Amino acid sequence: MKQRILSVCIIFFATFCYSQNVEEIFCKVMETGTTYPVPYATVQIKNSSKGVVANVDGDFRIPYRYKAAKDTIIVSCLGYETKKIALSSLNDLQTNIINLNTKIEGLDQILIKGKRKPSSDINAYTLVKKAIANIPNNYPSNKYASIGYYRDYQIIRDEYYNLNEAIIESFDAGFQTDIMMDDYNESAILSYKENNDFPRDKKLLAEYDGQSKYIQNTILSGQGGNELGILNIHNPIRNFEHLSFSFVYVFKKKFLENHEFEVLRKVYLNDDVIYEIGFKAKKFLIGSSHLAKGKIYIAKQNFAIHKLEYSVFEVNNSDPLFEVEIEYQPKGEMMYLNYITFNNRFVVSDDFTFDIENVEFVVPERAFHVKFNNKLKVSTVDRRDFKFKYQKKKLQVESFEIIDKQTVRVTIADWSLPKSVLEKGLEMKDFEYRIKNIYDVTNRKLLKNPNIQGYQFREFFTQDIFENKAKPNDLSFIKKYKPLSEAEVNDTGADEDYWMNTPLKTNK
Repeated sequence: MKQRILSVCIIFFATFCYSQNVEEIFCKVMETGTTYPVPYATVQIKNSSKGVVANVDGDFRIPYRYKAAKDTIIVSCLGYETKKIALSSLNDLQTNIINLNTKIEGLDQILIKGKRKPSSDINAYTLVKKAIANIPNNYPSNKYASIGYYRDYQIIRDEYYNLNEAIIESFDAGFQTDIMMDDYNESAILSYKENNDFPRDKKLLAEYDGQSKYIQNTILSGQGGNELGILNIHNPIRNFEHLSFSFVYVFKKKFLENHEFEVLRKVYLNDDVIYEIGFKAKKFLIGSSHLAKGKIYIAKQNFAIHKLEYSVFEVNNSDPLFEVEIEYQPKGEMMYLNYITFNNRFVVSDDFTFDIENVEFVVPERAFHVKFNNKLKVSTVDRRDFKFKYQKKKLQVESFEIIDKQTVRVTIADWSLPKSVLEKGLEMKDFEYRIKNIYDVTNRKLLKNPNIQGYQFREFFTQDIFENKAKPNDLSFIKKYKPLSEAEVNDTGADEDYWMNTPLKTNK
């Protein structure tokens, strides 16, 4: 989308917690009879146009007022039976587990693959061909708007960094237009927050320049201009006539040519049959160094594409270079985006050395204060990693305490300290010390500056669709970097329901 993003800051998420005054009902979607969560399940409020998408762990939350109004939620996901739940039956003070039964049917692979079978038993290639040909019929050509929850963040060694969250309203002139270049296609950021419940590290936010930050053997297009734009150009369904990503390229022209297909099974959305088709990129295209594979889900009735998963790997590396997951859902006669996630692996060449900034001995405390030049990863601090000597004699570390985010108090056992240490003024030059095996918040090891490898995520979850909604001629009522007034928020159509998506969980 041609991203002329207008940013404003208004009140953001309430803290994920319980209180005596219940404001939200917390739920988790699980697969019946297993310990597996159902990621990205769709939750619709029966008497409202609004909905929410569960997170990757199956978690979601609903404002309590819907329970007070005795409303019902409808929980659905591809491959599972849809379930209706009266909110009055849910517990206020604990996470409610919602179990979904699988709804999957195996296929006669020989029948499906047969080239001379009747049209009702078409092969995988034909299914995908018909799905692409029917995109103009199944997706909107009229102007519409969507409001949803957006976030981007990095994951380094299973921990989250630099989480940014926003409520975004996007205006789209239809699938016949270029999402990036058409003047009409814009997004307005209605609310934005840098979430400081998670650590922040500016080094990880650097631009991809091919040297200090890069993706191995891969180039990430900067066409989007920002993370939301990058997310949008990695949607080959919306951009079916325009260039997307390797090895899809132009979805309409190259997807069939570049991949091999196999029908895997039938899954269901409500009672509608959806074909799950596996695919992989052809060898001539990717050579011997990469592997590209995924799944596409196509409705039997109208050949609408409900979902697309695509992953690219380096051979002999199980961690993907990048992954895309997109889901569309029907609303009326058309299919609209439900959610999209895109992540890529990256490497940052780190020129910052995590080091000791200062060490001093505080006589009344019998302790050393060790200050580092960056915030600590507290879980890596251990008393055994602090070694101190006085006049060649080893001092016994008794305990340690985190004073602040960058400082540790290391207490020495009383019996280990010579009286002369406590009686006369000493300088640190009288001591020897060695400290090791401690990491900062970005997992830099003390006195080491290796490359940092991580993943960059961008995600958007639709919470409301407005069909045939025209964009205002002037978006200037959204003042850049200035909070909206209550009247201006109402003009956008946004309200607190658009914060229903469950935030990521911290390790705090």
